[in-house]
Amino acid sequence: MRVIAGKYKGRALFSPKDRSVRPTTDRIKENVFNLLQGRIPGAAFLDLFGGTGAMSIEALSRGATRAVVVDASPESVALIKKNFAKVGVGKEAQILEVPYDIALKRLVGDRFDVVYLDPPYRAAYYEDILTRIAESDVLAAEGVIVFEHATEREFPAHPAYESLDRRKYGSVTLEILRRLAQRSAE
Repeated sequence: MRVIAGKYKGRALFSPKDRSVRPTTDRIKENVFNLLQGRIPGAAFLDLFGGTGAMSIEALSRGATRAVVVDASPESVALIKKNFAKVGVGKEAQILEVPYDIALKRLVGDRFDVVYLDPPYRAAYYEDILTRIAESDVLAAEGVIVFEHATEREFPAHPAYESLDRRKYGSVTLEILRRLAQRSAE
């Protein structure tokens, strides 16, 4: 695992020691940021299932001005802190060691240009995550959600969002979503 581009380019990151955390591969990470390239500079980035912190580090490396990483696992939070320290991430990043629903309650009033979701592939709460994001109103007016999930799993359509793009990379699918209510403001 490494940082692909930007000010931290080429820096190796620590990987999880066990298979309970499934980091986004470098190939998929590169594709995500290619899809988002115009949205990252100056952006606020929210990663609701941080795992290793690699996606937030990549966003900061490419010019995001703020990142909030959420993970409920103490082991993952320790790994995120270790990776932040390794590349030199400072006050522009915040780590919340809480479940996603509690984090979204704490973040009410904050706005994020990109919300990245990579929950456990077998999680039964995909729709709940999207509902809570809509209810918390943390997505900026022109913001997008990038939802990484298993290709084999049916992605639930949600009445609050429209799909802007869907990309399949073997066993992984990326969904890029935008709030429907934002259409009237465009």
